[in-house]
Amino acid sequence: MDLSGNKINRLMIKLGRYRSKYTSHRNFLILLSFIVGVVAALAAVLLKITVQFFEHRVDSMNNWMNSNWLSAMLPLLGTGISLLLLTRFFRNRLNRGVGFIIHNIITNKGRIEKRHTYGHILTSAITVAFGGSVGLEAPIVATGAAIGSNTGHDLRLPAKDVILLLACGTASGIAAVFNSPFAGIIFVLEIFLLDFSIPFFIPLLISTATATVVSQILYPGKFFFIASESWSMEAIPFYIVLGVLCGLVSVYITRSVDFIEGYFEKQQMNWKSWLIAGVPLCILIFFLPGLYGEGYSGITSLLQGDYTFLSAHSLLQSYGHEAWAIILMAVLLLVFKVICSCLTISAGGNGGIFAPSMITGGLTGFLFAYIVNLSGVYQLNTPNFIITAMAGVLAGVMHAPLTAIFLLAEITGGYKLFIPLMIVTAISYFITRKYVKHSVYHKSLVERKILTDTEDSDHF
Repeated sequence: MDLSGNKINRLMIKLGRYRSKYTSHRNFLILLSFIVGVVAALAAVLLKITVQFFEHRVDSMNNWMNSNWLSAMLPLLGTGISLLLLTRFFRNRLNRGVGFIIHNIITNKGRIEKRHTYGHILTSAITVAFGGSVGLEAPIVATGAAIGSNTGHDLRLPAKDVILLLACGTASGIAAVFNSPFAGIIFVLEIFLLDFSIPFFIPLLISTATATVVSQILYPGKFFFIASESWSMEAIPFYIVLGVLCGLVSVYITRSVDFIEGYFEKQQMNWKSWLIAGVPLCILIFFLPGLYGEGYSGITSLLQGDYTFLSAHSLLQSYGHEAWAIILMAVLLLVFKVICSCLTISAGGNGGIFAPSMITGGLTGFLFAYIVNLSGVYQLNTPNFIITAMAGVLAGVMHAPLTAIFLLAEITGGYKLFIPLMIVTAISYFITRKYVKHSVYHKSLVERKILTDTEDSDHF
């Protein structure tokens, strides 16, 4: 091992001399940001394609059986396999979530162990492909961050350059999944609490643009949103009310995460915690099939005006066109999505709260517009309210309003909705901040005094 390490060191020294002779350090970083963007995009696309392939097979199986009892059992299997990998193969050294990345930036100069370059893809693919009710964004962010960090560390770059490449990998992952390069950059700056500067911005721009192009080539039909229609001035009061509702939903999500995951964090992750969290997860998915997997396909249906998915394969399937059944199932999905997400993670799965926040937001916007339209008080554009509510809840949960605004604007082609997006996200963000001081990503870091209240507040 020592001989191998010495060879690597000599190789890196030679590479450093060659690089300094033929190119400037700035140009070298731009080249590396391009490479990191390509690799992060490939990882993100691989993960999304794998999960969607299995989700489509399961959907076909449910249609063939005209029931979902078998698919409702799959999350227990998926979280069980993920648990075995986390505890046996990775020996509890694969950090889940996004908080550990911020921790490493602050305390470890952006150094992330190599196991994170592949561990999150493996465990999250199994978790979500088998129906775990979580999002793939956090594993993709962790994978991209690890790719960038290890690229910089292996090339013996200084800490500030390692952190830059870490940020490039993270932003590229978001850009590749959502086809939203600018939102990827803003996510890094808002969530990782990094200071903006032009030299820092250029490599981020290169990496996210590259990741978006690579993703478009390999996975052109990745996202589901339709282009939004223009909004009317008369609807502004309704957007204000929606912003308040999104803020309250964001508080509900954040406190549910704190309570459920806080309970399981006090216990050792083993087969007992797997059963305690996994069995209720499967029961909920059996009665509410819309909770299976990420849930983006359900939002697609709502945007297209197909509301029958809400009760598909459930006990209320025969009432799928009834208004009362649509409202009831939407409320139940809204309430239990975050609970299922927490149970999935607590049972040993790997995923994040990003997608559940967006799905819950979409359900909030749909319910609000559907009930208003049903009442006859005013006719609202339902897709517009679904889109703006997704941004509102995402902004509240992450405490990242700019990320939410630009993400939803980019993935919907909805820049004409910019004003409603600003209204809803601003109101939701300020309501959430009143009751929840720190985001789901920063709370544990503040509690462990890794991040101070001042540092967190200064960036919002």
